[in-house]
Amino acid sequence: MSTELIKVDEFTSLIKSAPDALGKNQKSIANCNSAGQAILDTIQGEGMTDELDAKAADYLKKVNVTITNMKTRRMPVTQLFDRIRSIFTTDEKAIDPKDKTTIPGKIVAERDRYAAQKREEERRKQQEMQRKADIEKEKGTYRIAIEKAINTHVNSYFAEQRENLSHIWESITLATFELKERSIKGWSTQYPREHFDTFNKDATTYYLDAQTKESIKAEVLNSKYSSFSKQYTFDMEDLRQSFVDRLPSKKQELIEEEELRKKDAEAAAIAEEERKKREEEERKQREFEIRQKELEQQKKAETTAQTSQMNSLFATAAASVSTTVSKAKVTEKIKVLHPAGFLEVYQMWWINEGQNLTIEELGKIHKKMITFCEKKANSDDEMKIKSKYIRYEEEVKAGK
Repeated sequence: MSTELIKVDEFTSLIKSAPDALGKNQKSIANCNSAGQAILDTIQGEGMTDELDAKAADYLKKVNVTITNMKTRRMPVTQLFDRIRSIFTTDEKAIDPKDKTTIPGKIVAERDRYAAQKREEERRKQQEMQRKADIEKEKGTYRIAIEKAINTHVNSYFAEQRENLSHIWESITLATFELKERSIKGWSTQYPREHFDTFNKDATTYYLDAQTKESIKAEVLNSKYSSFSKQYTFDMEDLRQSFVDRLPSKKQELIEEEELRKKDAEAAAIAEEERKKREEEERKQREFEIRQKELEQQKKAETTAQTSQMNSLFATAAASVSTTVSKAKVTEKIKVLHPAGFLEVYQMWWINEGQNLTIEELGKIHKKMITFCEKKANSDDEMKIKSKYIRYEEEVKAGK
């Protein structure tokens, strides 16, 4: 809107007429209140009658006429100021950044779109970084799982063979000595590749594909047989040799037990029981030492896998660091997708704020809803809310 729409002569004339219009309106107010006060004094002093009610109604009609006349006198002046205000506010709105139709508003919209685009790019980068981190983490956990599984697979075989050899030793009698001696001395100390190759355990994963899992498993197992075989040979030779070294003393002990049995069966039984007890304690000690060694081996494998996992995570994080930092202001906005959603919005508001407000404050907020319910109560069907928390009260107004 241009300032040419306001003519100087018109502006001057209206401004000059303003005091006269204001004076007449103030005089109308004084006369109106004076006449009204006389009627009000009579009503309050003598009480309302049909005659006074008719006189009051006639007075109120004249009040409305007076108000109309007052508006007529002031409108040329107030409309002029409204036009002046409109000129200034329209000019301001022409460059208001909040208005998306203005040039500044369009620039704001472009910046917002760009900020949203950058945020989406950052979100995708974060998601990709998290995905890579999850993959690296799962690689580590999968590696540890395979390490544990192959160790269990091999150690179970080791334990079984140790148990078998120990059983031969413990079951030696004088009658079976030569047979058991040959079995102990001929006991194989080589870990069979066939048993190692029967390993087929796997672990459930979420992020790793079959090819990655197969690669990790192959990497874990690649050098395992050699190390397991060496350890098996070392442990089994040590155990076998410990039995071989004691075979002569074992035989002598059995001979002595047999001779004692011929003389004193009870004493021989006691000696045999003590020998078996001693051998059992030796077996338990060997098993304890073996378990300790296995635990150390397992712990070392887990530490190695975890270190590798952490190094991978650090590398992933370092490679994913963003070089730019978004300065966008992000706020959550609610978009209601179904009418039922408004009930959930109201419920959250009521629990966290509404129930703590006064009746007056709640009345202002719910004015539109209260008005609707009042209209339903005053309609032909007289629909009303039945509740101990609500009371309908009649509002009586005089007819015109």
